[in-house]
Amino acid sequence: MEAGPVAAVDLPVAAPVVGGSMKLINKIKKKINTQKIESAIAEFESHIDFEFIPVIANKSSYVEHISWVLSLIFLILFMGLIDYIFSVHLQDSYMSPLVCYTVAPFLAVLCGVLLDKSDWVDRFFITKPERTRQVQEKAERIFYKHQMHELKSQNALILYISVMERQIVLFHDPRIKFEKMQQIDEQILSILQQSFKSGDFEAGLLNAIAHLKTELLPHFPLKEPSKDQNFVPNKLIWWDE
Repeated sequence: MEAGPVAAVDLPVAAPVVGGSMKLINKIKKKINTQKIESAIAEFESHIDFEFIPVIANKSSYVEHISWVLSLIFLILFMGLIDYIFSVHLQDSYMSPLVCYTVAPFLAVLCGVLLDKSDWVDRFFITKPERTRQVQEKAERIFYKHQMHELKSQNALILYISVMERQIVLFHDPRIKFEKMQQIDEQILSILQQSFKSGDFEAGLLNAIAHLKTELLPHFPLKEPSKDQNFVPNKLIWWDE
């Protein structure tokens, strides 16, 4: 199956959050009434022949290797520092560098793991184009994981928000034939950015769903219930895989 059309923008954050993406996603959870969002999705799908899923993920990029890269860098620095200190300042000392050499790897790993907890560090080691690519791929995988490509109507859309990468993606069925879809995508992303920038995540999602309903209702009215209706449960998905 070919990849679907993708629209993406940066996820603005009202203020820097210390503690990484997990701290930020917990902050977002506290500001969102999940029941309100799911009721809005149910209302949307009761009038429109369209499947809509919002997904908020902690991260999308592969970052497991970064702590080991950092640990190796620290180890090289520590070994060089030990050599310098013992060759210049402690050359006549009775102390042996063996203990320092033994401790250095453990200290390097500890520093690497602790520093890797920062999203800033992860984003530093992964270029923005690569982060964008991985976020879009994750949105696509979730789309197919929920079998949204099996909808006969071909009307399916995922709103995917990846917190660590600070990106918002709209991914819809590659077979959809609707000329205004790209324009609507841009409008939805603009609405989300404006609300998220001020920290109002719930209002952003509700306004985006309301705007989507207004724009799609004239073109995709739900004429009668079908087996495709509510193909995926009306849930706000918190993704942490």
